[in-house]
This record gives sequence, structure tokens and C-alpha cells, in this order.
Amino acid sequence: MSHILPASLGGEGWACLPDGLVCSQCNQYFGEKVESLALQSFPFLLFRVLLGIPTRKGNPPRMATHLGVVRGSLKAGQIGLDPVNQEVEEAINGGRITQLRVLAEPTEPVAVCRMLVKMGVEVVAADSPEDARGLKFDSARIFARCPVRGMQWWFVISTNYPGLFSKFRDGISIKDWLSGVSLSVHRFDEFEAFRIQLMDMIIFTPLDIRVLPPDMKEFREPDYRLFGVRN
Repeated sequence: MSHILPASLGGEGWACLPDGLVCSQCNQYFGEKVESLALQSFPFLLFRVLLGIPTRKGNPPRMATHLGVVRGSLKAGQIGLDPVNQEVEEAINGGRITQLRVLAEPTEPVAVCRMLVKMGVEVVAADSPEDARGLKFDSARIFARCPVRGMQWWFVISTNYPGLFSKFRDGISIKDWLSGVSLSVHRFDEFEAFRIQLMDMIIFTPLDIRVLPPDMKEFREPDYRLFGVRN
């Protein structure tokens, strides 16, 4: 079964493609070589840890930070920390460390981008398999499945960080999470693009290699981030 939204992000039956649209060999390759890397990278790993969504083996997700390893508790909104050393542990217990900062930077940007493009093509396929196999999505299918050396792509992340972290601070359930997740393909005059909303975070990527990235002068960091990737 091929999940459009990975099971490690809460994707269940509603986010699965009908049988026969994706060959089992391709699905296995992508899961092992691409999706596994993307899910261990920002932004997906952060959501998995905060939501406590287990790995395929049923283990809590883990995320390395400068203070130590953050562990999901398998209960949404609750996390644990294995301090990197005794000094950090004493500082936390003594109230001298009260914040944990996470680098909002993908550690595997190519894998993240390939997974986004794959999800976009699969959203198209769920609606029209013939369109997804069409010429206009050739470059997207190639980039997702087996990109040529030097192939370039890009994606933009837009985040309302105060809104996002206030939700997690107050605690959310998997049901709350899924109600804030949406996947869609938007058609413009000359191209189509994939958009995924993860609560207060929106990620956007084109489904055509010929589309140039936007001019980011009007979009300020850190609320908007453009990531260009090269295979």
C-alpha cells in the first residue's frame, strides 16, 4: 500500500493510493532510500517527536539536539530529554535551562524535496492516474524516483511559529493534528504545484523542473524560507 502522507506523519486510509498505481518495488525503494531520510529531517521529524507518532517498529521517534536526545513519548504533546551530559542535566533540574532550541533547517533537503514532489504527483494520481502519467509530470516523476545527477528543484516553507508552538505547548491529539493537515495540487497558468499544510506550516513545491523559484525579497525569514536543492 502506498501512502501519500506517510504513516509516520499520521497518514492512514484516507491518505493512501488505490492498489496498482504504484509498483511494490518502487514503493519499497522510495520508503527505504528517500522517505526514511526525509522523515528524519526538519520539518517532519519535529512533528513526529511532538506528536509521539511511533516508527514502523513501534519505537518512539528521537531527535538529536545540542542539549541531548529528545524522545517522543508516544503521547501527543509530551516529550522526554536524555541530557548530553551531567552539566546539562543539573542545569535543567536547577531551572537554569528552560528552553530547547531546534534548528529549523532540513538536514536532508534533497530527500525532503523528493518526498514532497512524490506526494504531489500522487495527489494528482489519486484524482486522475492518466494525468499523473502524462508528459507534463515527467520531470517530477524522474526527480522523485531516480533524479539525474545535477538535477535541481526547490521548495518554500512558510510558518506561523507562534501559532504552531502554542498548539503543541497546549497539547494536541492525533485527531487535532489530522484536522490541520491538507494536501493539494494547485494549477497555475503554465504549471502545477504541490501544497501541503501541516497546521500552521505550509510547504510549496512545483511539479515541473522548468519553474524558477520565487523572488523572496517580499517574504521575510524566518516566516518564509526558500530551499534550493541539487541532486
